[in-house]
Amino acid sequence: MFWIAGILVLFVFLLLSGCALVQGSFYYPLRGESRYTPQSAWLVYEEAYFPSVDGARLHGWFIPAVGARRGVVLHVHGNGGKLENHLGGILWLPAEGYAVFTFDYRGYGLSEDKRPTPKALMEDTQSAIAYLQRREDVAAQKILLLAQSLGGNNAIAALANTKFDDIAGMVLDSTFYSYKSIADDKMAGAGFFISDRYSASRHIRKLAPLPLFFLHGDQDRVIPWQHSQKLYERAAQSPRQIHILPGVTHLSALENPEVRAAVLRFFAESLQ
Repeated sequence: MFWIAGILVLFVFLLLSGCALVQGSFYYPLRGESRYTPQSAWLVYEEAYFPSVDGARLHGWFIPAVGARRGVVLHVHGNGGKLENHLGGILWLPAEGYAVFTFDYRGYGLSEDKRPTPKALMEDTQSAIAYLQRREDVAAQKILLLAQSLGGNNAIAALANTKFDDIAGMVLDSTFYSYKSIADDKMAGAGFFISDRYSASRHIRKLAPLPLFFLHGDQDRVIPWQHSQKLYERAAQSPRQIHILPGVTHLSALENPEVRAAVLRFFAESLQ
């Protein structure tokens, strides 16, 4: 009997170790202060600190619009680096009349050094939404979301589990369908070790009737474009559009002026 118990204990240990290993592979944070800031691009910005659901201290930047403000965009970034590594996706927005708030999850940049998990990053994203909702200079305006890669998954789960009446629309750039599916893409069978409790596939139908705008490059080697196609099909009750872009790699779609123009049209229509 003792050897059976020993085998069971070993199995549980290996299972938990496998879960921790696969889950940890989703996150590639960098710690410390960003040297490249919005000021490097001649933009005014404000440092912001706010608590997550569990009290973890999170850090972000609020970048005002240049000239008359058309709206406010919450940027939810991907899985690597820290704030300075994701500015390419948003620095064009203030000149188009959109204020931007971008933030680092726990374990990233100057946010509190706590371990990222799917649940924690969902809650960090919820807290970023709540921070914007509390700001006096945002309260009268609806909020738009620009969520990229892992950030799309976090944003979908966050909105599905909170009140989002003042969210006008969301752009999802290169988002994966589920934790299990992207894990299996990287290593066959790895999805067995991870839960889909906070996956986009599980929650996206709860967002209806929120307008959704999917972007994905057909040369994306990090997250294949079929992930966005499956999410688009699953979000059947939401007004939505999808753009699969030929020759485009991971998170490079917004470098194209025509794609930016399409996003701006979507934002304007969502705010009407």
